[in-house]
Amino acid sequence: MSNRTSVKNLIRTGVATCAVAAGLAGAGIASADATDDYPIPNRILRTPCTAEQIMAAARDVEPVYYERYMIDYNNKPVADQQGAQDRIHWFFSMDYAGRRQYSENMATNAFFENMSWRWPNWAKLFFNNKGVAANTTDVCQNYPPNDMSVWDWH
Repeated sequence: MSNRTSVKNLIRTGVATCAVAAGLAGAGIASADATDDYPIPNRILRTPCTAEQIMAAARDVEPVYYERYMIDYNNKPVADQQGAQDRIHWFFSMDYAGRRQYSENMATNAFFENMSWRWPNWAKLFFNNKGVAANTTDVCQNYPPNDMSVWDWH
């Protein structure tokens, strides 16, 4: 009889496993999408400031974040430094709709931003912190729009 009990238990376990698997399959797949503050803070999506204005503001109002970014930036190959500058200039050249779509693409497609494969934190100063975004966008218009010296930190 113990053989018969083992078979019954095995069948019960199999049925229970199938039921759990069917329940999980029916639950659907989780999906991600961008919000007004993820992955890029809304204030960055809407700011009229340039990358250099954001950086100058960060240098003065969020110096720790600016310094960390610049240390990381200066530890990258020149090609990656130029790539980051070119890409962030392209981003800030877009209007709100373009920036919002870019944010959506970043949230839903891990392969979308090629620069992230070269340097994962290439835009960290601009995109990764709502508090820094708020503090820099509050004052960024007080800085010159094309001051490339902000990329030259030592």
